[in-house]
Amino acid sequence: MPKRNAGQYKPSKAEASLLPHWSSVVVLQLQKGGEVPEGVVTAKRGGLRLFPSDYQCVLRVQLSPRAIGSWIPPSSTCQTCSFSVASVRMFSRSQSPSPVVTASASPASRHSGTAALPSAVPNVRRPSRAVQSFVRTISPKEMSEQIRARRQNGIMSAVEKTIHCDVCVGKQTKALKSCLVCLTSYCESHLEPHLRVATLKIHKLIEPVALLENRMCKSHRRLLELYCRSDQRCVCVLCTETDHRCHDTVPVERESREKKAQMKRTEVDVQQMIQDRLQKVEELKHCVELSKENSNKDIEDSMELFSVLFRLMKRSQAEVVDVIQKKQTAAEQRAARLITELELEITQLERRRSEMEQLSHSEDHLRLLQRFPALSPPHSTKSCSDIIVHSHTCLGDLRRAVANTEEHLRLALKKLSIQEHQKMQQYAADVHLDPRTANTWLVLSQDGRQVWDGDVEQNLVDIPERFDTAPCVLASQGFTTGRHYWEVDVGVKTAWDLGVAQQSVNRKGVVTLCPEDGYWTVCLRKGSEYRACAEQAEMLVVSERPRVIGMFLDYEDGTLSFYDAEAQTHIYSFTHIQFTDAMFPFFNPEMSDSADNKSPLIIRPVSGVNGGQDFLF
Repeated sequence: MPKRNAGQYKPSKAEASLLPHWSSVVVLQLQKGGEVPEGVVTAKRGGLRLFPSDYQCVLRVQLSPRAIGSWIPPSSTCQTCSFSVASVRMFSRSQSPSPVVTASASPASRHSGTAALPSAVPNVRRPSRAVQSFVRTISPKEMSEQIRARRQNGIMSAVEKTIHCDVCVGKQTKALKSCLVCLTSYCESHLEPHLRVATLKIHKLIEPVALLENRMCKSHRRLLELYCRSDQRCVCVLCTETDHRCHDTVPVERESREKKAQMKRTEVDVQQMIQDRLQKVEELKHCVELSKENSNKDIEDSMELFSVLFRLMKRSQAEVVDVIQKKQTAAEQRAARLITELELEITQLERRRSEMEQLSHSEDHLRLLQRFPALSPPHSTKSCSDIIVHSHTCLGDLRRAVANTEEHLRLALKKLSIQEHQKMQQYAADVHLDPRTANTWLVLSQDGRQVWDGDVEQNLVDIPERFDTAPCVLASQGFTTGRHYWEVDVGVKTAWDLGVAQQSVNRKGVVTLCPEDGYWTVCLRKGSEYRACAEQAEMLVVSERPRVIGMFLDYEDGTLSFYDAEAQTHIYSFTHIQFTDAMFPFFNPEMSDSADNKSPLIIRPVSGVNGGQDFLF
């Protein structure tokens, strides 16, 4: 850089274009042959040089602690951040409020990140007013506002994926490159010195990135240039002399190249995995479509079948009614004929009875003997027993046919129920009880599959997960998606509650089993009263007392169904549930008030374990 006469400094055109953009300057009085890096634009007055903040990092690298300490006492510290002047070379303006050595004529210039030159330092002259015009006098309030604005702009830039130039003042310009040495992002105009000046050309330039301070070591404030393979983290040069001494460290560029090579090797596998999953997705979609088509066809066939049955039953009903009515009409006609004949015979018999009464009082013995043969009862009297009609006799065959049809339908429905139960078993869940949720009166087996009333309260810590009043316990695993099936052996217990509960349910105090409070359950009371705890409690009709209860949860479909697992019959279903939380299997063995209720609730292993494969209904 050409020398300029002290006291007659006039910036060149290139220098003048940069001076307005200096957000702060460094004023140094170089002694003992201190050299300014070539190409660094400076202002000089009375033996003092003013360096733009853009080149502070260059200056700090070039100057040794000894050169600085030769004219500034090492004890001089920043009034705000307490960094020593001797360590100023290790910091950058973009990293932290770095100490900036400046000559100031008034205390007002001692802002954050500024260390004032001690007045007792020898051979240091205060700059003239001309020099002071280059030194920005910024109050602490203005400095904090600038820092806050710069940080906010940095955050916004990260959000918008746009990195702005750190040097531009006023309207921000999009950065073209970021320097890993200066830890500063530059626009096209401010990047020009890095492309022209020899000492700046060696700096590492990368595409613009935000938060350059993350590329500095938190402990030593040095650039993270190395990668520690032992600890799998990026470190600085000083880290290799302290915490990472004797570790296997390599330059970050080398490790990055190896990682890229490794990624290329795994890219094929990842791509194949993607293709496999895409193919699986297509297969599942195809299976769903086939299942949907089959289901629709089954529904249509069943509707057609029952429609035929309904038409047949209606026609048969009309035929049966017609037959019965015809039989009734024939019986009535026959009965009318018989009645007419009987009435005629009655008239004849009345006439004979009158004549016999007259002859019985007559003294004409000859006439009595002559008429007696004609007065004998007639032998042609009709029997009326054959006109009695019993309707049940003519419907016997029909009743037997209906009974046979009903039995066939019942067997077919049971077969469907068995098939449905077998499909549900494919979604068997491995359910274990969570002792943290168990009430203090309950006892859990070591394998976590049995629970019963222990008759004695245990001294357990009251934690938020535990039911403190109701004798309840939840499973250790909840469900947030998919289909799940589990079975509970209730044996001969006379009271129990089974179902699911949301993770967020209240577990303290009185527990109300209803969907509004996050419980979907079926309960048994008094050995025979089965009830679905819905919005309005529903009494359930159970033909046979179930000993094993199966529960099937379909999270996406919003259904929870209960089955008699041994009889493989349906008991009850909650539908249209809007699940928004993890659902946990819920158990309440109830108190052992009677001998029949002392037995435990046992989570029974399901034979058809899924094994990781999903099956479509």
